[in-house]
Amino acid sequence: MTWNKPPPTAGQAAADTDHGRLRELGYKQELKRHLSVLSNFSISFTVISVLTGVTTLYNTGLAFGGPATMTLGWFVVGAFTMAVGLSMAEICSAFPTSGGLYYWSARLSGDRWAPFASWITGWFNIVGQWAGTASIDFSLAQLIQVIVLLSTGGNNGGGYLASKYVVYAFHAVILLSHAIINSLSITWLSFFGQFAALWNMLGVFVLMIAIPVVATERASAKFVFTHFNTDNSARIHSNLYIFVLGLLMSQYTLSGYDASAHMTEETKNADRNGPIGIISAIGISLIVGWGYILGITFAVKDIPYLLSPDNDAGGYAIAEVFYLAFKSRYGNGVGGIICLWIVAIAIYFCGMGSMTSNSSLWAASSHSRRWHQSRQPQSTLPTHCQSSSV
Repeated sequence: MTWNKPPPTAGQAAADTDHGRLRELGYKQELKRHLSVLSNFSISFTVISVLTGVTTLYNTGLAFGGPATMTLGWFVVGAFTMAVGLSMAEICSAFPTSGGLYYWSARLSGDRWAPFASWITGWFNIVGQWAGTASIDFSLAQLIQVIVLLSTGGNNGGGYLASKYVVYAFHAVILLSHAIINSLSITWLSFFGQFAALWNMLGVFVLMIAIPVVATERASAKFVFTHFNTDNSARIHSNLYIFVLGLLMSQYTLSGYDASAHMTEETKNADRNGPIGIISAIGISLIVGWGYILGITFAVKDIPYLLSPDNDAGGYAIAEVFYLAFKSRYGNGVGGIICLWIVAIAIYFCGMGSMTSNSSLWAASSHSRRWHQSRQPQSTLPTHCQSSSV
């Protein structure tokens, strides 16, 4: 009898709200909602991964503008990134769908332009996701090449430098492993995502403290915050252009936060937790990323040498910083190699999270019929009485 029916739990009420919101948008719930706000944040934080972006493009920042561009330019890029993130969070709250940007474009552009706006945004987003995942995993393959080189004696000690074909093989294995992991259930992906976020967070704090502490020579605060490097192999002399090119490190790093939007159909209380995931991932990454940049840059002394292909790391600046810091104090660079493995694992998790976001977007795009349904005239019946079939 209905009067003996127990009241819905908080989780059931949230699920009903999420399902109801999708029905209003013309969507049918197809994915299981197992992600908490922490899991949603973890995926975006892992995809942003300051250890990945800063490490991969530190050479670019060092060559174009150097310390001043990296330490101060970080907040220039961060301000614009947060502005975009706040706008995306607002839209995500209104349209918490895994299609993310392409669906939002269609809903916001009006009937006339909806097909074109959705199509062009969707393809740009998908191709960008493909390129992002490929670049992350390839950067890991390159870092493994450097780790092997340093572990076998270094560039000046007869170390083994893997050929480009071996690096391609590393890349293929990494991509395949990420595909296998993303074939697991969302429960496992949630666990990996939270562990990856914790690894990135702890890794940043370990490295930003360990490297400058271990280094026997440290740069001055004046050098870190004011030194502007204009000496570059591209022979660019315009300070403004050099500064803009140096910002590429920060711009590459502070991206991927749309992953929270792509995971909203698998997130509980999506219209609230999705936006929280976007904003918190950007904000926390800004803080810990700046700390990582400072910690590494305080151990920088000779920029031309760090960028030289003749050093032990073959010109991989951060690897050389780590290696020299430990070698100068302990006589060998084993500690630096261990630090590089911390970064390598973080990059691996970053690629995993990127493929998770990529897969979710691709799955949403394959169900583009949903959009056509959502544009049909709505029934005058209450929302809960309308059909939710595709």
